[in-house]
Amino acid sequence: MISSANLAARFELLVDKLGGEAAASAMKAYSAWQSGLLSTDGFAQLIGDLLANVNTHARAAGDIFATVAVNSQLGMNLVPLGVVTTADVDLERLGKAATTIAAALDTEADVPMQLERIARNEPAHAAQQQVVVSYERHGVKGYRRHTDADPCELCKWLVKAHLDPEGIGYIYPTSKPMHRHTGCKCTPVPAIKGGELS
Repeated sequence: MISSANLAARFELLVDKLGGEAAASAMKAYSAWQSGLLSTDGFAQLIGDLLANVNTHARAAGDIFATVAVNSQLGMNLVPLGVVTTADVDLERLGKAATTIAAALDTEADVPMQLERIARNEPAHAAQQQVVVSYERHGVKGYRRHTDADPCELCKWLVKAHLDPEGIGYIYPTSKPMHRHTGCKCTPVPAIKGGELS
């Protein structure tokens, strides 16, 4: 059985890798805009598409991660169920975000910082939400929040260990999305009570 801490460490590595690759690609697009190889509209389109693409990969990775977590915790042999994507919603939302960033290109705004933040946040968010959805599709009713390596006060509070008789953490229902904030890399880990998934 893989421990919750080990699952969380693997999840954090996964979202760090996806976020790092997305950020590097976003910075290449920014450099191309700076050198005149991309128009502002082309930059916005490229960033929106890049983020939607990395989110698709993050969801697929989240689905696999969730399956591994459930298999590990119960010794089962489930297979990934596949991702039910919301690509159109993502494209519209991310297109608006990219347009907002592109509008700041000729201003004093710190565009590289904005690109870094969104490129790292989007895949973490997509993967976290997919993990919870995949747990539910595998029949898991609840999950606990395992904080990342450097949790903020909000994430520590959201563990809600004081509400759990075992002192591990509150069991959130998989029927509700995971509460998170920009930069959050906490891991939803399947909740176990008495040897069975909650």
